[in-house]
Amino acid sequence: MVLSIWGCEKPNELFRAPVVGIEQNNQVPILIKATNIGNVRIEYQKANKSLTNLTDWNKLTDANAFTTNLILRNLHSNSNYRYRVEFENGHYSEWFMFKTFPAAEQSGKFSFIFSSCMREKYLGFNIFNKIEQLSPTFVALLGDQMYGDYDGNLNTIEQYLANDSLRQKMIEDGEVLLSDKTVLQAFRNKYNRVFDINYQKMASSIPMMAIWDDHDFGRDNSDGTYPYKKEARKVFKENFPDYSFVEEDGGIYYKFSITDVDIFVLDTRWHRSPMQNEDGKVKTMLGREQLGWLLDGLKESTSTFKLVFSSVPLNDYGGDTSSGRAGYDSWMGYKFEREKILSFIKDNHIQGILMFSGDQHYPSAHILNWQYPLKPISQFENSIEYSLQNLGTAVFDFSASPLNYKRATGHPLISENQKNPLFSFEIFRAAWGIPKNTIEDEPPVIGSVYGLAEVNTESSPKRISVKFYELNHETLDMVELYHVGIIF
Repeated sequence: MVLSIWGCEKPNELFRAPVVGIEQNNQVPILIKATNIGNVRIEYQKANKSLTNLTDWNKLTDANAFTTNLILRNLHSNSNYRYRVEFENGHYSEWFMFKTFPAAEQSGKFSFIFSSCMREKYLGFNIFNKIEQLSPTFVALLGDQMYGDYDGNLNTIEQYLANDSLRQKMIEDGEVLLSDKTVLQAFRNKYNRVFDINYQKMASSIPMMAIWDDHDFGRDNSDGTYPYKKEARKVFKENFPDYSFVEEDGGIYYKFSITDVDIFVLDTRWHRSPMQNEDGKVKTMLGREQLGWLLDGLKESTSTFKLVFSSVPLNDYGGDTSSGRAGYDSWMGYKFEREKILSFIKDNHIQGILMFSGDQHYPSAHILNWQYPLKPISQFENSIEYSLQNLGTAVFDFSASPLNYKRATGHPLISENQKNPLFSFEIFRAAWGIPKNTIEDEPPVIGSVYGLAEVNTESSPKRISVKFYELNHETLDMVELYHVGIIF
């Protein structure tokens, strides 16, 4: 029983709408965040059916900010379900709806939205409603779901105790620092502010796939040396469902499958070396264990298409050089490890790898690991189509962002590199993503950009379609910019 300070019962309720997770093995995790301690479970049923199912009771505690994952089991594929949260005091939430994935390990069809970068001060446009209208099977949030170092920098807390002798004594005694507790709460507050009502409505009805990038990891161009990464991981897990991470207390990478397609989700922050380090054998984006996990998984996969999600782009033109530090924040600054991955793919004759990312703040499509001549099977002004059978071990790289933030530009295209297979071949880049000579020339436009990928492995030939969309500020509609088709 939950009591108020006056001894009267205080009813528990949802702090915000639940977040639906990724389905695996006919079960779906749903993360709930409530207002008080107590026990909680979910009642769920197939739409238009009276048979009710109940999850186990889970305990809400202050240690996890009154959050917990509740697991819905024995679900039917490709079916609509409704669910509501039940508290031990008999209080119920409203009913929510979601749809399960198509049957696993069978050919089928699914779609997903991919993008990143949701800065709270630019959440005015309801991009989430536009996403809901497309009814994707899931939404891939590829980092920067909040900005820890903007709109109030949670990292500046450490400055107040930097020269405090008490701080040093606490470190020596192995005690938890007051600043660490404060940073933990700052991370929580950041997520609370970005989960607006429109975001909540989408997350409660469409399965969310999420990873982090530098800003929700903690600060611009973060790496494995970031002092508050444990706090970042704890709060990430308080805001997104259980993804069955490979590491118990380390990086947040994981794998899942939908239909007969394998999907690998990378953590490009926890293990990474600082971007200003000299590139070479020692410098890493993924760390040894995650890299081995990825390479082994790609080699063992029997999927026609193998999808890889990375918070930062693979191509040579989207690297971030901000913060006044040398080097590139994307895979462009970790070319030795990137080449190790691409060489492994080539040596083991692995086909059908497509990478999806955000971060660079403009939509683009590239091909890496390609061989000359690179010939599409059809090409028009706003679309192109390739056949995997003509591409060997080529790797596609798609990037789309931001969901809610200012436009940015990448690095200029080097025309001679477009004829050199050692570099990424650029299929598409939005006109406004072409770098300008001066920063004054860049249009001060708030962007809403996402990609829509549609996968069909039951068609003949098997097919993936990737479309890029951008907000038209005059009509407030999302407009299709470009379409890349891939068949096998």
